[in-house]
Amino acid sequence: MPTAPARGRIRRVLAGAATASVVLGLVAPTAAHAADPQPDQRIGRVPTAPKNAARAAAPADDTALDLGVTLRPRDPGALESFVTAVSTPGSPVFHQYLRTGEFAGRFGAAPADVAAVTAELTAAGLQPGAVESDGLTIPVKATVAQARKAFATDFDGYTLADGRAAFSNTEAPKVSGRAAAKVVGITGLNTLATAESMSRPAGKEIAQPKQASATERQLKPNYVGGQPFVCSDIKDQLTANGLRPMIDYNTPDTLTINTYQQAFGNGGAGATVAIMSLEEFDDQAIAGYQRCLGTSTNVSRVKVDGGPTVPAGKDVGVETALDIETVIGVAPNADVLVYQGADASTRELTATLRRIVTDNRAQTVSISWGMCEQYVDPAALQAQNLILQQAAAQGQSVFAASGDSGSTGCTDNNGAPLPGLATDSPASLPYLTAVGGTTVSDPYNTPIESVWNTPGGGASGGGVSATWSLDSATGYQAGVSGPGYANLCNAPAGRTCRQVPDVSALADPKQGYLILGYTDPQYLHWMIIGGTSFSAPLWAAMTAHANADPKCAAAGPLGFLNPQLYKLGSTPGLYDPTTGNNVVSASGYTGSLYQAGPGYDLATGLGTPRADKLFAQLCANLPASPAGKFNAVAPTRLLDTRNGAALAAYGETAVQVSGTAGIPASGVTSVVLNVTVTDPATDGHLTVYPSGGARPGTSNLNWTAGRTVPNLVTVPVGPDGKVRFYNGAWGQTQLIVDVQGYYGTAGGSTYLPSGPTRVLDTRTSGGALAAYATRTVPGSQLGAPSGTKAVVLNVTATDTRTDGHLTVYPSGTTLPSTSNLNWTAGRTVANQVIVPLGPDNSIKINNGSWGSAQVVVDVFGFLGANGGASFHSTTPQRLFDSRIGQATNSWPFGANEIRVLKLDGDGRLAKAKAVVLNVTVTNPREDGHLTLYPSGQSAPDTSNLNWSAGQTVPNMVTVPVGPDGTVMIKNGSWSFTDVLVDVFGYYS
Repeated sequence: MPTAPARGRIRRVLAGAATASVVLGLVAPTAAHAADPQPDQRIGRVPTAPKNAARAAAPADDTALDLGVTLRPRDPGALESFVTAVSTPGSPVFHQYLRTGEFAGRFGAAPADVAAVTAELTAAGLQPGAVESDGLTIPVKATVAQARKAFATDFDGYTLADGRAAFSNTEAPKVSGRAAAKVVGITGLNTLATAESMSRPAGKEIAQPKQASATERQLKPNYVGGQPFVCSDIKDQLTANGLRPMIDYNTPDTLTINTYQQAFGNGGAGATVAIMSLEEFDDQAIAGYQRCLGTSTNVSRVKVDGGPTVPAGKDVGVETALDIETVIGVAPNADVLVYQGADASTRELTATLRRIVTDNRAQTVSISWGMCEQYVDPAALQAQNLILQQAAAQGQSVFAASGDSGSTGCTDNNGAPLPGLATDSPASLPYLTAVGGTTVSDPYNTPIESVWNTPGGGASGGGVSATWSLDSATGYQAGVSGPGYANLCNAPAGRTCRQVPDVSALADPKQGYLILGYTDPQYLHWMIIGGTSFSAPLWAAMTAHANADPKCAAAGPLGFLNPQLYKLGSTPGLYDPTTGNNVVSASGYTGSLYQAGPGYDLATGLGTPRADKLFAQLCANLPASPAGKFNAVAPTRLLDTRNGAALAAYGETAVQVSGTAGIPASGVTSVVLNVTVTDPATDGHLTVYPSGGARPGTSNLNWTAGRTVPNLVTVPVGPDGKVRFYNGAWGQTQLIVDVQGYYGTAGGSTYLPSGPTRVLDTRTSGGALAAYATRTVPGSQLGAPSGTKAVVLNVTATDTRTDGHLTVYPSGTTLPSTSNLNWTAGRTVANQVIVPLGPDNSIKINNGSWGSAQVVVDVFGFLGANGGASFHSTTPQRLFDSRIGQATNSWPFGANEIRVLKLDGDGRLAKAKAVVLNVTVTNPREDGHLTLYPSGQSAPDTSNLNWSAGQTVPNMVTVPVGPDGTVMIKNGSWSFTDVLVDVFGYYS
């Protein structure tokens, strides 16, 4: 992609004005390089000083610089092609995202280039660090004097219009001929541009006395697992001040129910949203907002470079509060990660964005900070573009506010608009979704949206980038030309300048979002805020909501949206604003660009969401995960922490799976493990997930302190052949992992649904299984059809006399040293078991304890050579939670109560032969059992989970899907219990 002049806009107080960042430059020539056959080269351009910046004293020689040398990817063309292909429906690799840590090995700079550039930097007297995990960035420590010598450039000082001192290199950095081809740019040589938030206050504020607030007394929020509503006393105060919902302000319910039409579903459960923040925020404000709504969204900080040092207050933190509270209101069950850069410098914006992407913990990302494109250091633009290419390659959806200055996106350092046509960055970068702004009329009936443009109060940012272009034939904007488009980026033949925004949403501050912005010792300050920095997190929250929907969960996160959105064309999922413009006459601009109109335009993009229709289309277009067939292996223990160190509180460990214990090194889609937790110090849960993937917000095992809990787990394998185990408990626990088999693309058995059918109950036939005794279940009793290789069972041990374990294995083989169920004396324990059949189609069950136990065995299907269904893994997502009313009533199951588990409407799960679920029972009042079975038939005399009063019990369940695409859940106890259901895969 061609680069263009640096641009940028940002007006925030910097915590350390002497800090800088480097992304592109390299070493200056030295005497040792006199024989270099390649001439030295200057990289990039000199940054543009903002308007009204006055020359001042140059920075002192000992001023410290934190630079970043950005390296060229090993094959930039291959990277661009991959990102296009992985994000475009119909491509053979659509949705086959890279996992965490894969990018550097595939597209990062070649190790030899890293070593060569590092050597050049060192020879120039600089202090390079190790290349970062993206494989493209070398951090460098230097002083102004060292940088002057190394890069053959002087430095000028400036006083900006807001009084801030800044400096800049006077020439583009010079690097040696050997290094020039390996370097894209160097950042950190100037501090001219700083980012500003894209929020606009409406000037409407309510100061709520703390003694009368939710801090001091219990409010009555409406949130019980469904759509949250603002508490009544705040709404009463707004009404008393003459403020009307949807006309003067908006809340989560008015946006999602009325304007953007997104059903609550599971509220984003299992999804994670990252918010880029370049400031501190007020924890009390976030907590007060959640008390008012009755939500308990998990909000965590991730500090970058130490995080901000300026405390939150009236002028610091409101932007971040807006971003966080937008996500809380729209997707309250999602997790929120707030990545906090140290200040609003270009360096920190770049570093914070890089950390979000290399961590890869969030599927959606919201950016409400930006600057005039022409002021951004060109080296920083190149670095940010590569970071966003990595995000797209990993399947992260990134949304950025398009700006609040209309078509003239630049301001001076006092915030006054400037007359030239310009876009904001990072919104103009090609590998994110830029979000513009609208205003809504007739909100109580059928909402009508038009371009947001308030004289003196801001307008939707949009226009043509002067830096970036896309391929005119294969780029996602191919064939798109907004009214007023001009080749402002000097794109060569075959390319078209990037156009923004891509989409829009409500941004008018007069109808802004109600937030709790900040607190002081006496008051909670409620505010109404608009601007495109509300539109961006709104889109991020709605996308997180969609990612958590079962329709998308069956295929994974939506990823980079632009290729999918532009491919939809005219659709009921997007409302097309056709009136208004984003001309800001106060800037001095006298033209008429840009006008809204039918189809794509440079004021509102493709339009605003009608979320349920839009995301249903996008989810339906996602490809299924790779199909796998089951292959059994000899049960083998892969991990037993009792032989070493226990898994620490909130600790993780990785286990190599591929290439071990009979599992091939390649061609494995998922692995089947029997996982046991024993001797846990506290209550807790375990999450099992593929190495390199984001840790899901679901669990595989749940336990109470001191209990031994087993569970069968089917989990995809990471690109390095490993699976990770996370202990989500306050205390340590011992962990045992046995492998039972795998799903692969070559050979294996498919699934044949059956039952559920009870085939053994020692309580009624044959008597308890004695200590160390083995019992055979013959093939005739199992009911296996011809060609069966293995059987899917639910095995329960009850009336256990001593601690012990149970092992299920094929007849005709030696008893393995692994286990399927583990228990403590007196407990009832159930677990799913997939076991191969012996030569005579029989299986054996061994009681590995000192005392007898009763054993119950139910059949849930068979795995055979032909005619069955293949296994597809899904993104783990919660489908059902009776504690909060997710997809069900918000109260526990009653005695013998039956409820319907709805899957994904007419999606892949509903059409599957069977679904693979992790089902957890918690808070049971009495002993009991739970049965899952396909709709359309009577409840069978079988069970999937068995428990004693007070226990939390998980179990993996494979259950056929009924003809109407649902599954039934029956509480087989005489009292109340809560039930949680997570989906992990399906057979189709």
